[in-house]
Amino acid sequence: AFIIAATYFPQLASAEQAVPLADARPSSTIAAEVDTPLTMEEAARLSLIDQPLLTGRVAKIQAEEQQAAAAAQLPDPKLSGGLKELPIDTPEAFSVRRDNFTEFTIGLSQEFPRAAKRRLQGARKQLDADADRAALNNEQRMVRRDSSLAWLDVYEAEQALKLTRRLADEAALQVHSLEKDYANAKASQADWFAAKVDAGLVEDKAHDWLHHALRMREGLARWIGDDARRPLAEALTMPGFLSPLPSLIASSDHHPVIGSLDKQIEASATDVALARQSYKPDYSVEVYYAYRRDFSDFVGIQFTVGLPYFTKDRQDRGLAAALQQSHASEDRKRDLLRELHTQISQDYVDRRHFEERVADFDASIIPDASRRVEAARSAYQSGRGGFDVILLARRSLLDVQLQRLALAVESARAQVRLDYWSASQPSPGESP
Repeated sequence: AFIIAATYFPQLASAEQAVPLADARPSSTIAAEVDTPLTMEEAARLSLIDQPLLTGRVAKIQAEEQQAAAAAQLPDPKLSGGLKELPIDTPEAFSVRRDNFTEFTIGLSQEFPRAAKRRLQGARKQLDADADRAALNNEQRMVRRDSSLAWLDVYEAEQALKLTRRLADEAALQVHSLEKDYANAKASQADWFAAKVDAGLVEDKAHDWLHHALRMREGLARWIGDDARRPLAEALTMPGFLSPLPSLIASSDHHPVIGSLDKQIEASATDVALARQSYKPDYSVEVYYAYRRDFSDFVGIQFTVGLPYFTKDRQDRGLAAALQQSHASEDRKRDLLRELHTQISQDYVDRRHFEERVADFDASIIPDASRRVEAARSAYQSGRGGFDVILLARRSLLDVQLQRLALAVESARAQVRLDYWSASQPSPGESP
């Protein structure tokens, strides 16, 4: 494992930040967490608490499950009523008493779609809910991934600010020392001004990193609210062991993204079955009662059956469309698997590449850059070198340290992306 020291700058946050009212954690727990350094793993955990993206998906799943239960039921019965056989052009015109055919009717009808069709309709809605459940799992992973990447953005900016501040302090001391040497004629005015310019440039660089750190804090707050104001953990530790690429690729075949698409394929197959059911007629039954004021009353029953005779322009086309949609879903899955395998392979290559470069920086590049600064300082103090050599060596050391930091964070980002493809499911306590 490789470890990078972290720091926290008071100017980046205020201790008086309010705790979100919507947070469901006990106040005593929140108070304890405010002073606790925020790790990347904790940021990922907090991002799943009261997350609108996830709670909205849960509500959608619950709605679709209710719709699935309703879709499998018989349609509601229908109540009808009216006036029949009213004469309009005889001496009995518009009389409801003189003509023995005139009647008041009231009826009740019920449609009876085939049981197989109702079952398929309910299953189709349930598959929508199952697909959204897989999408919820994927969104949980996405939220964890994106909040972790946001944490790394803050970490990199604050680490760079720490390195730059340290160099700024050294530059300020150097300016103060050269000012005395210049006053005592031990240093040239050019060296003094060079040190002042260098100190100003380093201070400007620190100000730029401070601005970047503040922006990244706001980006992290998008996922975890006011917990983003907490100090970061003092170290970033990434696993030294990297799973073999074939096992990572194999695990992606069971990723929730693929699971959601599998449910869509099942839904397409159900649509095909429903299209085949449309060739079979449905029927309905109606019973009615007819009242005649001065004559006998009537009762009746009638049956209605659909006649799917003209299938060429309706049922045949509906079945063909369902079959094509099914083929399209299968092709989307094949394409998505290719895309996932490519992304995992790229992240795997990135993870190893950046980790190896970090090891090289630790083993030789940074130690050599530090020795260069010391050698330039010794040469200047002994009168065998110029002050500009010290400035150049010191800037080079800062650039090397910042480059090493960027490589380490890029390695961590690649690991976070790999975890998104292969990590275990979020624990039940982390679900919205």
